[in-house]
Order: sequence, then C-alpha cells, then structure tokens
Amino acid sequence: PNRLLNTPWDLHYGPDDYLWVTERSRGSVVRINPETAERDQLVLIGDVYSTVGQDGLLGMALHPDFTEGQPYVYLSYTYQSSGRKQRIVRYTFSVNEVNPNNGSLSDPITLIENLPASNDHNSGRLIIGPDRKLYYSIGDQGGNQNSNFCNVVLSQILPSQAEIDQEDWSNYPGKILRINLDGSIPEDNPMLAGVRSHIFSY
Repeated sequence: PNRLLNTPWDLHYGPDDYLWVTERSRGSVVRINPETAERDQLVLIGDVYSTVGQDGLLGMALHPDFTEGQPYVYLSYTYQSSGRKQRIVRYTFSVNEVNPNNGSLSDPITLIENLPASNDHNSGRLIIGPDRKLYYSIGDQGGNQNSNFCNVVLSQILPSQAEIDQEDWSNYPGKILRINLDGSIPEDNPMLAGVRSHIFSY
C-alpha cells in the first residue's frame, strides 16, 4: 500500500536518481526509489485546498544547482483564503545521512500568493528556464464554460500599473508568468500596455 500514489500530477527524475512526484489532491510530495518502488513522503502541505479535478498541489521545479548547495524545490498549489487562491512556495530539501531513503522538505518561503484560482483550468505548470527564472502557466479559470459560464474570460485583459503596485494579480489568468526566484518581477520582462508585471506572454 505504501507504493500507491494518490492523484499524481507532476513528475521529475531528480538529480538524486529518484522520481519526484506531487500528489495533487493529497497535497504531498513523494520521492520514489526507481529500483525498489519505495515511497518517501517529503512533505504534506496542510493548507492545500482541493475539491475538484484541477486544483490542489500542482507544479514542481527543482533548482538547477540542487546538488551544489541550493537544494530548493518550488511548488505551486491552491489554498482557501476568501475564495480559492494559488501560491508559489520554495522549500529546502534535506536527507537523513544514515538513511538516504528518508528525506524531507522544510522551511517554506512564499514567493507569490493571492494568485487567482478556480474550480477549473488552474493549469499550474512550473519550470525554471535557462535564464534561472520561474515560468508559470496560470489557467483561464474555466471562464465562459460549464459552471463558470458567467465568469469573464481574462486571457486578453492586462493589469494596470495601479493593480501591480497594489499586488493585485486578478488579471493574471490565462497568461504565462515569468518570475524571479524570489518572487519579484524581472526587470527585463516585457512592457505590455505600458506596464511591466510578472506576465511574459498572453
């Protein structure tokens, strides 16, 4: 039973030669020994909120210098705060020196939060590019279809400077975000409608 996965979502072959998997609805990250299938739960995130098929613990990215002093793991997940929201958090990985099959993720640092989320089309794919920036796909939230039929599709709506100054990310859905590893806006992100934000493309 400890070899079963609960709603696996993102999968990486880690630099430690283990498989790394996010379990979407359970809110956990596990490492799997590919030779023995032994499962090592690294973290169970208590405030992951998942009630439907496209929310919960989603994307994962490992720092490019993971084995060279920066064992950081970046995770995106939905949570509940006056409605469903998304955040991106950085965790630090450590492993038991006696038992390399026993690792953990700790010391979470929130990079960005209060991103829009929905019961549909959250997307949540997360990678680190060769420029060492986080690229994050934030879905269109399922606007104009099914139970979200009356919700506005925001994919072509860009934020104002006032919204960015207030850290109001409500017009981010349907975009690709490009984010510094500390959560801030890269200085070389494109100016879109006169505003520089986390938005890389729309």
